[in-house]
Amino acid sequence: MQYTLALILLLFVISAVLRLDFYFYLLYAFFGVYFFSRLWAERALRGLVFERNYTDRAFPGEHVTVTLRIRHRGWLPLPWLRVHESLPIELHTPNFFRCVLSLWPREETVQRYDLECRRRGYYPLGPLLVSAGDLFGVRSSDRRLERDDALTVYPRIVPLADLGLPAQTPFGAVPVKQRIYEDPSRLLGVREYQSGDSLRHMHWKATAATGALQVKRFEPAISIEAQILLNLDRRDYSTARAITASELAVVTAASIAHYLVEGRQAVGLITNGLDPLQSGAQMPLSLPARKGRAHLMRLLDVLARAQVGEGTPFGAMLHEVGPRLTWGGTTIVIAPHVDDDLFDRLLAFKRRGFYIVLIVVDPRTPFDLIRRRARAAGIVAYQVWQERDLDVWRTRYANR
Repeated sequence: MQYTLALILLLFVISAVLRLDFYFYLLYAFFGVYFFSRLWAERALRGLVFERNYTDRAFPGEHVTVTLRIRHRGWLPLPWLRVHESLPIELHTPNFFRCVLSLWPREETVQRYDLECRRRGYYPLGPLLVSAGDLFGVRSSDRRLERDDALTVYPRIVPLADLGLPAQTPFGAVPVKQRIYEDPSRLLGVREYQSGDSLRHMHWKATAATGALQVKRFEPAISIEAQILLNLDRRDYSTARAITASELAVVTAASIAHYLVEGRQAVGLITNGLDPLQSGAQMPLSLPARKGRAHLMRLLDVLARAQVGEGTPFGAMLHEVGPRLTWGGTTIVIAPHVDDDLFDRLLAFKRRGFYIVLIVVDPRTPFDLIRRRARAAGIVAYQVWQERDLDVWRTRYANR
């Protein structure tokens, strides 16, 4: 623009000094083009409407197609329109989408690009930067569009056996003497068929062997609430494994929650991970124990956003949430390692009537010592962090 003004000023000086009509005509033409281009540029983006359509939730390994719909409602054509969309590097390489196009009045166009969900997280999309100008390229105008659009990538959900956990781990039910309901995952034996027994519980091999109808007998169990307590405090993880081990902790929490919900058990979540949607002082993320697929999706939303960081210390979180836990419930503690302070707090939970399951993902001491100490205290302990275990589920889900 400064070169255009300088040229107009030079033509004016030449026209005034030499009194040449040709230069005056040329000056008028330049003035007209300049002011028309300025008006064109100012109104170019006023009639533009942008719409971003996509699936806002996905699992790792999936691809999400984002559709940018651009509508030009103005009366002036757009000779050129440059669109630049900023994107997270975790979802798209390079970390932007860019295109240049032209639009006639009342024209609509659709642009598409793909996002690759490589790892879990909460990823804001944008901002969208657009630039447009006149036919002569004299002047351009810019517009920045920021919307609350984001893509949530859930953590991986894998079978418990792939994490080194037995499939029959009693996370959500404990045996009792009085009959509450029959748990089909706990086969006790067989008995003779009685009127009203479900055909789904028929034991056909026993029927063939005895010559009389036999049905399965199941061990009675009582459904209780399970609460997952997840430690994502960076200070408790070793420097070399902070990212990998914390990610495995989240995968373990998501897999256990899925296992319990599929078994029609109530499960809740409390974690000291950082939430990008929270501003100011970070409070522990908490979801009360509930049942059902809708609750599982809310829980996965929280786990997708949870980030390892220096939030509430895990010991302080246990002290704070302890009084809110349901008496007699199952408490599943997922932590990188176990020190004396954590053991003392778990023993206090045990004395208050909680069934404790301890899962260690980054032990700093031999796990056999941790397991023997936990067993002496009546606490079930597992180790799920092994490099080869991580490779197993990573390879399996990458090849989906």
